[in-house]
Amino acid sequence: MSTFHRPADHNVDAGEGGAPAAFDPGTWLAAFVQIGGGYALASGRKLWLVVDRCDYGDLTAVMRPLIGNPGRVEAIRRVIEAHSLGEVA
Repeated sequence: MSTFHRPADHNVDAGEGGAPAAFDPGTWLAAFVQIGGGYALASGRKLWLVVDRCDYGDLTAVMRPLIGNPGRVEAIRRVIEAHSLGEVA
């Protein structure tokens, strides 16, 4: 499994009132699907995000937490793997 090292703040976003909010990959996937996105984990753990049915504005907002945060992308992969194995993530 690939390991990414990021600064300690890699897992937070500005929450309500500017306070840090934890990144939850399951919640992120739900938000992505809600705006019309789809996903698949291909061989070699390659993550495919399908965006052809997403509104650009919505997509920009949903993708923003992933930009420059490979640890979050890895967390999303782990959630998808757990779902495909029938595990509760």
